[in-house]
Amino acid sequence: MFSLATNAAPGRPNEDFVVATPDLAIVVDGAGVPMGGCHHGVAWYAQQLGARTLTALTSRPDMPLSEGLHDALAAVAASHADTCDLTDPGTPCAAVGILRIGADTIDTLALSDVTVVVESHEGPQITCDLSIEEISGTEPAAVAGLLFNTPEHKAALTALVSNQTRTRNREDGWWVAAADPEAAYHAVMNSYTRAEAKRLAIFSDGATRPVDQMALYAWSDYLDLLDKLGPAGLIAHVREIETADPDGATHPRTKRHDDATLASWCGRLDGN
Repeated sequence: MFSLATNAAPGRPNEDFVVATPDLAIVVDGAGVPMGGCHHGVAWYAQQLGARTLTALTSRPDMPLSEGLHDALAAVAASHADTCDLTDPGTPCAAVGILRIGADTIDTLALSDVTVVVESHEGPQITCDLSIEEISGTEPAAVAGLLFNTPEHKAALTALVSNQTRTRNREDGWWVAAADPEAAYHAVMNSYTRAEAKRLAIFSDGATRPVDQMALYAWSDYLDLLDKLGPAGLIAHVREIETADPDGATHPRTKRHDDATLASWCGRLDGN
């Protein structure tokens, strides 16, 4: 089974979503301009996509993860195509991470920058698509040396988002869940034998900041901390780190806090 936790950035609605069955977990990290093309909003989109992906994959347990995500993307798009402008650049999109535990294998999927971790005896194995950073640059680099709420920081953030939007969901760009279900086939997928796995988890990028943006932990140490604190406790620790650096001087980032979500497997993997 999975242990789940999600926490909104203070003062704003949670645009992350997490859902799980005993052997399947899905984390969705929504993004987009509020009401940009869709009057339902980003949180609604993340919830709909997560729920419909769960429905697709539980209806056919042997379905490839990308197929389940494809069907969910098509279903969500169809549900609001008549009421919303899905061609608007600000229409909701989302990064997605999926982790499925079978009798003998473990399957992972990441579309954009949700991170799925399968720790084997050889160390943490990461499923994540960082094409957005390779093409548009990393968030810490974009705002390095700039403090929150300054004109310089706002300008750098605007330029970064503009470049990300311009290069999104195109063959020479990066891919994220949005109106076109074909994006699902650009996800990164991996499979592992159940016997080789020790620990499993999915993190939205707001929950991986101490590892991939702040370089405070290696993945093995971060998983140890997750074991010690649990999902909610780990997110609380992330909030402590962010709060201790209120201006972004020590850890440059695009926003002080981000929605943080994770699903951690807490069952046995030895088949007993």
